[in-house]
Amino acid sequence: MSTADVGLYSIGVRGLSVPDLLAWAAHQGIPFVHLRGGTRGYDLARQKIATLDCWRRCAQRFVPITGVTADLDLADLFDLTAPARARARAELERLATTAAALGAGWVRLLGRTVPQGRLLQAMRSGALPAVAVPLLVELHHPDWLAPAMLATLEELLGRWPQLRLLADTAQLAAAVPSAGGDTNMALERVLRRARVLHLSNDGTGLDTAGHRMIAARAAHRIAGGQDIEVAVEWTGQPRTTQVCLGQFRAACHWWAESTAAPPRRP
Repeated sequence: MSTADVGLYSIGVRGLSVPDLLAWAAHQGIPFVHLRGGTRGYDLARQKIATLDCWRRCAQRFVPITGVTADLDLADLFDLTAPARARARAELERLATTAAALGAGWVRLLGRTVPQGRLLQAMRSGALPAVAVPLLVELHHPDWLAPAMLATLEELLGRWPQLRLLADTAQLAAAVPSAGGDTNMALERVLRRARVLHLSNDGTGLDTAGHRMIAARAAHRIAGGQDIEVAVEWTGQPRTTQVCLGQFRAACHWWAESTAAPPRRP
């Protein structure tokens, strides 16, 4: 499996404008970028039209922005308080429209909240807002892999065909104990609904059993024809271009080794 198709999530580099980030990525041979688009990143929803036009031209010239991440949680879109719910949905609509204008194919939502009670009822009876690009949710709570919640997740994904998953190796590895006895099946149920995989290193490295297990299973699905876009997520310190590039290349090497097919026996 080639590492030439592995991109970079912009969270790993600080201090660069979007044009400088895209030019740097192109110079280093990074094929595409996932852009941190919320208020803690490049705040795409509040940029001027002229600025966005410039960024779009830079993406066409250097490397594409294939996806954008939001700071919003999936639960925010179903907040039980009507004003908060309306604000979250308006923010998502602006961000998704901007993402589409930049050429991105999806917007990621966080999944920090495991829905229960009235919130879960609101999700079951409600609909996702119709926005310009598909939505991905990144499971940021270990209980998502617990059997009952995994069944609930599948129910919600079945209700909302425009929603799929971003699989983060660090988050999924941390959630493995919640899966109970059938970890392999739980991971398969998540990964078959994944559109993006982040090789996520917080500074503790990727070479653990959890990361390797998730990478191998994702690679197996990719080899079988599933379209999963892979990118490196560096959240350790420092987040300079030099350090991030070193971590990116190390992660690409790790991905290639972790997903290599075993040699055939004579």
